[in-house]
Amino acid sequence: MIRYDMPAGEYHANPARSKSYLWKLYSGTPAHAEYGETETTPAMDLGTAVHLAALEPEKFETDVERGPDDRRGNKWKDALEAGLAYGRLVLTSGDYDNARRMGDALRKLPIVRQLSDAQILREASGFWTDPETGLECRCRPDIYCPAFEIMADLKTTGDASPFTWAKRAADMGYHAQEAWYSDGWQAAGGGNIDGFVFIVVETDYPHLCSAYELPPQAIEEGRLAMRKALLTYKECRDSGVFPGYPADVQELDLPGWAYKETKLLNY
Repeated sequence: MIRYDMPAGEYHANPARSKSYLWKLYSGTPAHAEYGETETTPAMDLGTAVHLAALEPEKFETDVERGPDDRRGNKWKDALEAGLAYGRLVLTSGDYDNARRMGDALRKLPIVRQLSDAQILREASGFWTDPETGLECRCRPDIYCPAFEIMADLKTTGDASPFTWAKRAADMGYHAQEAWYSDGWQAAGGGNIDGFVFIVVETDYPHLCSAYELPPQAIEEGRLAMRKALLTYKECRDSGVFPGYPADVQELDLPGWAYKETKLLNY
């Protein structure tokens, strides 16, 4: 099932399992995923504004408000309350200006211009039942373009260079995100996925940006990681136990690079 009108808060409150939850379980422990808290950060608000500035600049003008210079005191509280009353996202003046500049930089990329000119779905919510485990699952892609059968995700980062961003993609599980979103969207009845593009923009001026696709072997690695995480979650849910780190005393060695003096003695 695809929901086109679900507010973000309602989506995130839904108990169906998401990529974010499962990646936290996979890369950490079940306890991290089940008991850890999720909060909205200024970086997330900036990312939302950049999406609008890049792909729907007219909505950026109506839905995003330039607030005070910082988040301290009543001036910020008052601006936030006024923005919420009108359904507007409030940013600090610096973040607002940055979001606008990042949007301008992103629109220089051919893929962004193509998506801007096409009819796209932004943050539609997909829900499906995993056939192997019977678990309810969900995804909320940034962008889906039915005409091109392309899914795209826009990321803000400190360094959009290929080497650094490949490492970040592995650390954050973006390969797992592509597998989960592509498979899930189709299972939910949202349409075919013929391509998945990560559109990356740097937060610092001059806001260099790039677009990346992951190779099939990376997507398969992500798919297997999500399957393992989903099976682990089912075991935890059925048993009611979400373990963290081992309780027993463990031997902990230093990483190899830390043995500097010992190596000198052995020369």
